[in-house]
Parts: sequence; C-alpha cells; structure tokens
Amino acid sequence: MTKPNIAQRINAAMADVDYIQKEKKQGMNYSIVSHDAVTAKVRPILQKHGVVYYPRNMQVEQNGNRTQATFDVRFENIDDRSDFIDVATFGYGVDPQDKGPGKAMSYGVKYSLLKILGLETGDDPDTVQDASANHHSGPVETISDTQCDILRTLIEASGSNIVSLCQFYKIKSLPELPASKFAHAEKSLKNKLAKGQEA
Repeated sequence: MTKPNIAQRINAAMADVDYIQKEKKQGMNYSIVSHDAVTAKVRPILQKHGVVYYPRNMQVEQNGNRTQATFDVRFENIDDRSDFIDVATFGYGVDPQDKGPGKAMSYGVKYSLLKILGLETGDDPDTVQDASANHHSGPVETISDTQCDILRTLIEASGSNIVSLCQFYKIKSLPELPASKFAHAEKSLKNKLAKGQEA
C-alpha cells in the first residue's frame, strides 16, 4: 500500500482541525492567538498524520531590543525525508533582555502553522458585538492578524501608547482598525521609532 505524500498528509490534517479561539490575556485590551495555543491544537494532529516541522534558512536582524527573523518552516513526511513543503515566514520580537529572538521565531512558526493548515481564528464574542455596534453603515474591513501584530510591535518599539492610538482612530481596540488606515498608522509609528533612535 502506497503511503500518503506530504500534500495528502497536510490535507488530512486540515480536515481534522477547525479554528483556534483568540484569548484575552490579563492586562491586554485586545485578543490574540498565542503560539502555545496554536501548537497545542495542531501538534497532535500533525503527529497523527506523520508530519514533523522545523525552522530552517534563518536570517536574523537585531535593531536595539527589536529582533526580526525571516526563515522557512519545513513540513516533512516522516516516511520520506525528501518529501516536504517549505513555508516562508517572518517574525518580530521586542524584548529589553534576551527573549527577542525566541519571540521572533515563535511568531513566525505560529503563522506558518496557521497558513499551511488554513486555520481560522475565532474572535472574542464580546469584541465582535462591540465592533458591530459601531458599524452603522455596514461592515468595515479591518486589519488582518498579521497587520495587527506589526502595529503592536511598532507601538512597543517606539514607546507609543496603544490607548492613545485607539482614541486617535476612534476605535475600542487595535483589531478594529479599518484596513484603509493601516498604512497611515504604520508610517506614523515608524516615523516615531526613527526619531526615537536618532535622539
């Protein structure tokens, strides 16, 4: 009997996993999908279907307390190591001590898992209700999870205040930022970061 190839194994894993609920951690005013939550959800499923994964081809840049990493995550058939799929990914990690590289790797691995398995992330029901109450003229496209994480990283790196930013854009939480405002917010935060580095 022919054993399934890596694409067939990934497809079978996709059929076994649905979505991952966002969680709101103490002290945060927004919901996230954590690396640990994603790993706990998909690891046993990939193991069941004979798929291992690991990062490779990593390139890391360090800028102060901010780490940026670009790398591939390889999903490999345990019965044939020449049968694999590489997913290009990236990660950011901001930490005043030595945890930045680990955060950057965790970020990238998390998104490669979400993307290769086509996973949806469920929103916090209260947040969805609050957002829909503000949209009187129909639904507004909001920023993606990746864009949200980019802005959070820039907010932290530039020493900005997330509450002030939300007030400026008249939103209750960062994930509610309209997609049309992302470029403006990103540029403003990058400019602030650059000025802070020049000082």
